[in-house]
Amino acid sequence: MAYDFSFFDRPLDRRGTACVKWDERAAMPENGVPLWVADMDFRCADEIVGALQDRAQHPCYGYTLVTEEDRRAFTSFVKRHHGIDVSADETALMPCVITGLKTLVRLYSAPGDQVAILTPVYGPFTSSIEGNQRKAVRVELTRDASARYHIDFDRLEETLKSGVRLFLLCSPHNPVSRVWSREELSRILTLCRKYHTVLGVDEIHAEFVFPPHAFVSILSMADKEDQVISLMSASKTFNIAGLQQAVAVSRNEGMLKSLRSALEAAGVTSGNIFALTATRAAYEQGDLWLEGVLRYLDHNREVVAREIAERLPKAVLTPIEATYLAWLDLRAYAPDCAALAEAFRKAGVALTEGSFFGPEGEGFMRLNFGCPTAQLREGIKRMAGALNG
Repeated sequence: MAYDFSFFDRPLDRRGTACVKWDERAAMPENGVPLWVADMDFRCADEIVGALQDRAQHPCYGYTLVTEEDRRAFTSFVKRHHGIDVSADETALMPCVITGLKTLVRLYSAPGDQVAILTPVYGPFTSSIEGNQRKAVRVELTRDASARYHIDFDRLEETLKSGVRLFLLCSPHNPVSRVWSREELSRILTLCRKYHTVLGVDEIHAEFVFPPHAFVSILSMADKEDQVISLMSASKTFNIAGLQQAVAVSRNEGMLKSLRSALEAAGVTSGNIFALTATRAAYEQGDLWLEGVLRYLDHNREVVAREIAERLPKAVLTPIEATYLAWLDLRAYAPDCAALAEAFRKAGVALTEGSFFGPEGEGFMRLNFGCPTAQLREGIKRMAGALNG
């Protein structure tokens, strides 16, 4: 199969499939252009579709084993793509990365405790903390003249020094599209070691990094004594989030044992027949599709920068180093997210409100460019019509 631009250019009608991105009327106007929820409007790899169809042909869907083949597919993929040596014994399956975030909060803090995050950040970081009666300590990222975000390490150290037991990190960072460098990750790990802070790292966007930047996994520098857990998944990479499967990885045997026990105690299991089938096919046979989608997203990244500059000249676009998500400062056009969302709704386009990522996102919007270029252009056209009067 040739996964060229023509493959990803094809429109994909997802309406009527109970699709959050297209069918959620509270956020998505009828006949609107969805540039919001972080999944891509591309067909999955034929290899994944074929594997699911083959498995569905067998007319029994009973209890299913997680096999050595499943484990090997994951470990081989991360070795091939990120140069990380991971053994099956260092992994634990779970339904999704958010499951992992919530489990870490419950396992490594108590009600009333503080948990550190870098903000603005993906909404479920905060809800995973506050929904479990903990307090989210927001270490606000700084923004330079080019709109690129940076970690305030002095503030981070003060926060960890105050007795915070758990720090949840998004790497690459959603929504500000930052790739944390090896030096930055090393400084984080050094601080966590110094203050005995557990570090949980969401690495779900690991594959979506654009040159000259390169993804560095926390696993490449953590050792068996470090209190570090990485959360990964094929769900974003291969557009199979609806199948619900993720993996936690830790070098620390004691941490992994505690995590598995906590998952078991909560009745959290993973072994969905179709999730296993699709994930195995993705990791074993999805490389050509992944190469194609990355080329296409890099092209769309350029389209976003060009179209926003031409159509919305007062908007400030954060440099897109990673993810398929653009972070837009639109405060020059409207006072807050509510006004922006209402204007976009009337124009028939949906983005994610910046306030979903915390108060630091007020007046910002997140744009998902993981879609056919024609859809992207139409969405930006509608945005410009809404804001330019």
